[in-house]
Amino acid sequence: MVAGKGRGPGVVEGLVCADPTVVVWVDGERELWWSRAAALDHGREEPDWVTAATGADRLSDLTPAQVSWLFVKGPEASARALLATTILVRHRQRVDLDRVAVARFELDALALALNEAGEDADRLGLLLLPFRGPEAAALAAGWLRHLGSARLWGRMWLQRHAESAARALIPAAVGKAGKARQNAEDGLRYLAATGKGPVVVKAADGYGPSALAVITALIEPAPGWELPDGELLTPVPVEFAEGPQTARKQKPQPERWPEVRTATGAMMPEDQVLRLVGALARSRLAQAPEPAPGDPAPDGGGVPVIVESSAAAQPLVAVADPEAAELIAGCDRPSLAEFGRALLDDWVTDDMPPAQAWVVLAQAHVGDDDTMDRLAPLVKSWPARSRWARAIDGLAVLATVGSDVALRHLLAIEEGMSGGPTNERAVVHLTQAAARRGLSVTQLADRLAITHGLDSGVTLDYGPRKFTVITDDHLTPYAVGADGRRLARPPKPGVKDTDPEAYQWFLRFKKELRATAAAQIARFERDMLAHRFRPAADLGAVLLPHPVLGPVARRLLWGEYDAEKRLVRALRVAEDGSFADVHDSAAVVDGDARLGIVHPAELGEELAVWAEILADYEVLQPFPQVHRTVVTLTGEQRAATGLSGFGPVETERLARLLGGAWQGNGFHTRNHLHTQLERGLPGGLTLVVEIEPGVTTAGYNTVPEQRITEIWADDSWSDHWQLERRTPMGVCDPAALSELLVELLGMER
Repeated sequence: MVAGKGRGPGVVEGLVCADPTVVVWVDGERELWWSRAAALDHGREEPDWVTAATGADRLSDLTPAQVSWLFVKGPEASARALLATTILVRHRQRVDLDRVAVARFELDALALALNEAGEDADRLGLLLLPFRGPEAAALAAGWLRHLGSARLWGRMWLQRHAESAARALIPAAVGKAGKARQNAEDGLRYLAATGKGPVVVKAADGYGPSALAVITALIEPAPGWELPDGELLTPVPVEFAEGPQTARKQKPQPERWPEVRTATGAMMPEDQVLRLVGALARSRLAQAPEPAPGDPAPDGGGVPVIVESSAAAQPLVAVADPEAAELIAGCDRPSLAEFGRALLDDWVTDDMPPAQAWVVLAQAHVGDDDTMDRLAPLVKSWPARSRWARAIDGLAVLATVGSDVALRHLLAIEEGMSGGPTNERAVVHLTQAAARRGLSVTQLADRLAITHGLDSGVTLDYGPRKFTVITDDHLTPYAVGADGRRLARPPKPGVKDTDPEAYQWFLRFKKELRATAAAQIARFERDMLAHRFRPAADLGAVLLPHPVLGPVARRLLWGEYDAEKRLVRALRVAEDGSFADVHDSAAVVDGDARLGIVHPAELGEELAVWAEILADYEVLQPFPQVHRTVVTLTGEQRAATGLSGFGPVETERLARLLGGAWQGNGFHTRNHLHTQLERGLPGGLTLVVEIEPGVTTAGYNTVPEQRITEIWADDSWSDHWQLERRTPMGVCDPAALSELLVELLGMER
């Protein structure tokens, strides 16, 4: 039966795909997946592991290391029983565990694969690849609108199982409107657009003439069809233009909105305003950038290359459609921006109903810098209120507008976040925005650093009396009188002064400048720790002339780095802005050379020399650099695959580390203790610290002291249970390693 003729896409009811799910491997794939068992080293086996595994009622109490052992070589019945549990969530090597489970148990692992892929499509969606059936088809089609690796897994699955995919997706594609139909339509359009149109038509013919008619109409535009667009936000209901209501309260009526003036200065008629609102309601994110990242089996089947959606290229706000563009072009921009802010305020006041979320994206079309000032604090606050989708929209608006004001807000939002997917999206948006200007994020931040007017001159004006404001090398502001005398603080206004408020302005200026200087100094220190580089030409062209950045940059030790991020030579900025080397001789540096702020752990024997040079020139550094506490390894330690432990160490201090950026591992369900501490290192490595007897963050540590038994480095994707150490400590980034060892040892920086 076909329903809905004349009212949109046809609906054919009652269709079901009854294809059974089967496992279909490509040549060598199963063997490749099974080979990952070698990476699941579970460490030292305990005598009671077999007993624990054969007690079905105790499977949920297995330690993570026992799970690895059980899936690779444990009793088959217990391993099969484990497939139905959620215990795998505790593993870092989850993709390896899952692939080994699928290779060992095949169809019996279907539920595991579907659950894992559905929970984390970017990381685990590749598990669907060997399964051919309706459930897998529904998941794969739904990934075509993702930003990360899931989109690649979905495409690979559809191409690999095209006939089965078509049969599985057609019932939903001709069914009732909703997410399932949208996903199925995407999948069938993708197949048609990639040369599988005849396969889709043949499958549709098998469901009868009604289904065939609907599917033929669906894929007809396939030759010019682009890959699935970014998901559209729900358009605003027509009622909004007529004064929408919610169950809670009445929203403002159009007559209460600020007027919109035309480009000629006339007031826009109400019917035109309503048309404008309807057009803005179609605001949406642009098509997801290409290509979808990822690789399920790089270099012979090692760790898959996986990019989370938050770390993939992010879409901007799509350009306004023709009607919206025409209406916007006919408006006076300031009044249009004010109108947009009124819509935004109404939406926020009404508790941000999702159906009107287009209001956020619309600011990219109508907003100005004042709008960005209004929007940015909201975007910053939304993640803490679990408004993740709205925060993503807001980041896209700031990046799309791309003005200096918008990007300064985006930089501040990124710097103020503590991590997580939203922070990753902010970093990606910044990277993309900087690239559009031909810059890195570091270069962008340098160019957008505020000057507080010091570059053009600042005057403290009392009326009859005027003072010039200057700053010293440490960015402390002073007032200079007409006689050229520098005053520690300006005199308070007298009875003859006509602008006594200028004194309070100076105090605010001083406070704001101090805050800006502190923020920029902190940014430069982060640049040192993260090895962020600038072209050498930027030092003389951008940093040194800047009234805030210049005094900071002059007091730091810089380094020239090679393509592998290794220090070639350290340099200081001489009084005339040129470079000097460790011998205090002039150094010529190519303008394209990579300059970074040197970490003292990279200087080796030159550290003491540089400390003496800076002392001779009476350079007081803005943060600890040459006098920073460092831990450097000897040649023997660099060649070793681990460092000796030490102790005793206060349990509370290690527990505080766990409460910060350090992570715990080696969790035992019996005593609830962490026997490993972990912290990430650059280059895909992790620093692992073995401790005895173990600590907890739960607040009931009964042992006052611990012993650190070993410090070693491992691949970040590993669960760190193996007995064999394979990574020489010299591979670790010396600066990052020093910072972590200083923190671990409880030393003052």
